[in-house]
Amino acid sequence: MGERGCDPNVVTCSAIIDKLCKDKLAVEALGFFSQMRNKGISPNVVTYTSLIHGLCNLGKQNQGLTLLKEMMGHNISPNIFTFNILIDSLCKEGMISKARIMIKTMIQKGVEPDVVTYSSLIDGYCMCSQIDEARKVFDLMGRNAIADVFSYNILINGYCQSKRIDEAMKLFDEMPQKGLVPDSITYTTLIKGLWEVGRPQTALEFLKNMCSHGQPLNRITLSTLLHGLCKQGDLDEALAIFEAMEKSKLKPNCVTYNILIDGLCQVGKLNDAKQLFSRLFEKGLGTDVYTYSIFIKGLCKDGLLDEAYKVFRGMEDGGCLPDSCCYNVIIQGFLNHEDVPKALQLIDEMVDKGFSADATTTKLLIHLCRHNDLILRELRNRSKGSKGVM
Repeated sequence: MGERGCDPNVVTCSAIIDKLCKDKLAVEALGFFSQMRNKGISPNVVTYTSLIHGLCNLGKQNQGLTLLKEMMGHNISPNIFTFNILIDSLCKEGMISKARIMIKTMIQKGVEPDVVTYSSLIDGYCMCSQIDEARKVFDLMGRNAIADVFSYNILINGYCQSKRIDEAMKLFDEMPQKGLVPDSITYTTLIKGLWEVGRPQTALEFLKNMCSHGQPLNRITLSTLLHGLCKQGDLDEALAIFEAMEKSKLKPNCVTYNILIDGLCQVGKLNDAKQLFSRLFEKGLGTDVYTYSIFIKGLCKDGLLDEAYKVFRGMEDGGCLPDSCCYNVIIQGFLNHEDVPKALQLIDEMVDKGFSADATTTKLLIHLCRHNDLILRELRNRSKGSKGVM
């Protein structure tokens, strides 16, 4: 610092700390922070806020809170951004009580909570399934006339997650009365919620409503629609929409393919699923572990174990390494078809890679052990060493 004849100041140092934090190098940022103070450069609210943000992004909320106390101890007043960063981070981690204490602290310091503050708290309550508490905060915002589309979307999503769809729709109807225009997130959230409570016709009406009100269709909305159609078993309609997407500017992405491959596998349309799986590579979209897992599961469900095993072994060539979920899926396939030797071989391999059997795999193993003493003895022999199956 300052080795090239250029004396850094707090602005320069704060910019460097901010860049390090944005690159998720919070440890290095803290080291630089110590250096600047050793050089006699006093940090300001921007410096502290950048550091707190960096720490919170890495899940180190307690360190962020320590820095907040430190800055206040040095008579550096946190601003609305400092408080909102901490409150949002605490809420996302389910630390609602700490977030509420933080709101009290900011009010004591003369910083008035804004729409971001309250929206974070609403989101936190929704994530903790405390939807009625979220509504109380929302109503407080309404009395202060600061609720916006973002806060409405959060509560609508909370109601949809809680399967309280009628209350979500009431909020939607209320928005125009407050001078707010529902956006694509509002519509997509409600469309998804309606599908999940078994009201497909109303979901399709909302889709038409969205288009008629000038909200452009996007990939997320269409993927939500595809998921609903697949869940309902209406694969012909889902495929028609998928093909229409292929011809439009909204080209399907990996998520879209995954939804449709899963839907096709669920109803036993393996040939169509195979074609889509191959098309992913042809389009250069690549695949992820989830794509492989759902495709392997579909093949196993249809009794195509050799083909499933071949796809599983080809994952690395496709740029993916099997994870715990993928191993469990194929092991369950072999166990369901009572190919125990292959399942045990894969269990050994899975454990060697540091993965473990999930609840379904364990249940299948217990069931087979009860009906086959040879399997039980084999498992005992395999678990005599340091490693175990479960």
